[in-house]
Formats: sequence, C-alpha cells, structure tokens
Amino acid sequence: MEEKGIRVCQMLEEMLENQEISQEDEGKIRKLFEERENRRAEVRIAYDLLDLLQKEVRGKALPDRALGNQYGTGMCNGFGISLYQARLQAGITQQQLADLTGINQADISRFERGISNPSLATIQRLADGLGMGLSIDFI
Repeated sequence: MEEKGIRVCQMLEEMLENQEISQEDEGKIRKLFEERENRRAEVRIAYDLLDLLQKEVRGKALPDRALGNQYGTGMCNGFGISLYQARLQAGITQQQLADLTGINQADISRFERGISNPSLATIQRLADGLGMGLSIDFI
C-alpha cells in the first residue's frame, strides 16, 4: 500500500513539474487518494472485526436452538449469525423485524438459520429495519 502511495506522489510531482496539473488540482488529488486509502484501511479493520466476532460467536458454541438452527452451527452461514446477533442487539423479535421491513418472518428465520440467502435488496431492507447501514466494497 505504501509503495502505491509513493508512486502516486511521484506521478503527481512529475505532473506538477511538467505543468500538466495545477497545485490546486494536485492537492485535491492527494487528498482524494489519502481519503481512499483511509477508507480502505477502515474496511480492512471492519472485516477483521467481523472475522473476530464470527470466531467469537462460533467459539462460544451456542446451543443450536439459540441460533435457531436445526442442523447445528456448522450449517449456519456468517450472514445468518450476523443477522441474528444484530437483531438481538436491537432487542427485537423476528416478527418485529418482519413488521419493520415487510419481509416475511419465516424468511427471516431461514436467513438466520442459513437455509436461504437473501438478495442484496432484501439485505438492504433488513439493514434499514435494524437501523444499520450497508456498505459493500471490492478491495
């Protein structure tokens, strides 16, 4: 990452020397690049935290019923565990989440148990219902 930043800075300096860009534009580009790198670092941290959380949840060996998973925790996907934990943290039932989102309670149950995978639009509705945001980055 640092090597990439050094190359970008060198390119900007060359463009500035060759008067291909103004000092103002060079400053704007540097700022955008730094903001992008900061966001990427934040995303990496978020993924690391999510990974730790998932390991912690799995490590607690929650009873299958606690996860609502009739097949055992091995069949439960990461999204399902995350949805279950977010719903518990919000202090709402599956039915209350269904009422907030317009998504059938039985479907929410299937998502939490890892039996069914929601579409991206459905994930957005779930996030909205839980008062959360949704961010997807390809890094």
